[in-house]
Amino acid sequence: MLKRLFGKPEIRKESEETIEELRAQRDELSTLVAGITDAILAIDLEGAPLFYNSQFAVLVGPDRLNQGRSKLLEMIRDPDIVHAYRFSIEEGKIFQLKAVAVSQKDRRKYYSLSVSPLKRPDRSVYGAVGIFHDVTELKLAEQMRIDFVANVSHELRTPLTAIKGYTDTLIADLGAGLPPEPTFLDIISRNVDRLMLLIRDLLDLSTMDSGIDHLIKEKISTEELSARMVAQMQSTFTEKNQSVEVAIGASFVLADLKRIEQVLVNLLDNASKYSPAGGVIHLGWESDGQGDVLLRIEDTGPGISAEHHDRLFERFYRVDKGRSRDTGGTGLGLAIVKHIMQRHGGAVWVQSEPSRGARFTCQFPNEIPTGA
Repeated sequence: MLKRLFGKPEIRKESEETIEELRAQRDELSTLVAGITDAILAIDLEGAPLFYNSQFAVLVGPDRLNQGRSKLLEMIRDPDIVHAYRFSIEEGKIFQLKAVAVSQKDRRKYYSLSVSPLKRPDRSVYGAVGIFHDVTELKLAEQMRIDFVANVSHELRTPLTAIKGYTDTLIADLGAGLPPEPTFLDIISRNVDRLMLLIRDLLDLSTMDSGIDHLIKEKISTEELSARMVAQMQSTFTEKNQSVEVAIGASFVLADLKRIEQVLVNLLDNASKYSPAGGVIHLGWESDGQGDVLLRIEDTGPGISAEHHDRLFERFYRVDKGRSRDTGGTGLGLAIVKHIMQRHGGAVWVQSEPSRGARFTCQFPNEIPTGA
């Protein structure tokens, strides 16, 4: 009877169509899961994986994905993640973690995790599925903001403490009828100047962060700009008996005049501070062969180890903290340069080795980026 029933052409055709439809749905689901950028892991009641995507395999590493039905605890050793899955299975509820650390081979990454129970039509739980969203960049940005506030507080406290101390001494001397000590006045004046520079740079960065200032790009003569900025800073170079060599390989650059002047001042001042007395600073303009203009400023200073290159343009990051403060810098000059170059749609980078000086290169696009 059954053989006659399923042997009918119309029933066999319907069965084949149903199987084909289910196969297509399975393939679509597999493609969807594989295409999701977040890591996904589903487990059963015993903690063995039901399925996971390639992103999860990258997250835990191939050494933990043993052949066969590996247990969850063998793949993920973080107790918070294991607890999230157990809670979702036992309580039948969604469990979320804002930021959980996962140690990988060469780094530590952070993920937000949302685990949901897997339920049958009768509402019984047979497992749980978790989605791992990479929040490492957000975590690093949050840490940078925390470090920034701490560094600002420290930088402001140093000159203010000096001002307070010497002001109290002057008040005490004046109260005793003693003439003010010239050295004290010099120290107060120097620290006030440093504090004003620091506040100016902070306000400048804040303005650029907010995006309320608009770039006004124009065609600028590199020769005239270089001559003017070197002349403006001549007293700085004369003080250390330094010379500046200028090479013009690109006649014009498309940039905002005020901002490009800031770039030159900050980079030339940085080169002067770290070059020895009697040293030579090289300032050059050239084309990269694709229409973009490159500004290069090279010093003859002590150089910078490769380990510092990636963080050199962070706010308040200092390679040699003691020496940097002695030179009177605010620790924001290179951060301002990076921000200005990003606003121009360009970039800045450093090439340097210990005892071989440093070369800073700024790339100015030959076209005005949209939204500048």
